[in-house]
Amino acid sequence: MIDPMKMMNELMNIKTYQKLFSAYKILFFYLVVMMVTSTLGYVNDNKNGFTDGLFMGMIISLFLWNKYGRSMAYV
Repeated sequence: MIDPMKMMNELMNIKTYQKLFSAYKILFFYLVVMMVTSTLGYVNDNKNGFTDGLFMGMIISLFLWNKYGRSMAYV
């Protein structure tokens, strides 16, 4: 069973976030990808384009994470 106090200590430890910094940079890149694709979708179709572009950005981000990001993040 998971110890809640141990988990809380891990969350409050700055070293946890330092270890994950490379993964956070990659996730920020994927956020930018989703922002760009959703904006492109909106420009293309004002009614459903934003949502369609957002889904396309998610698919691209998932592909990139599984192909490249996971190994680059060292997680």
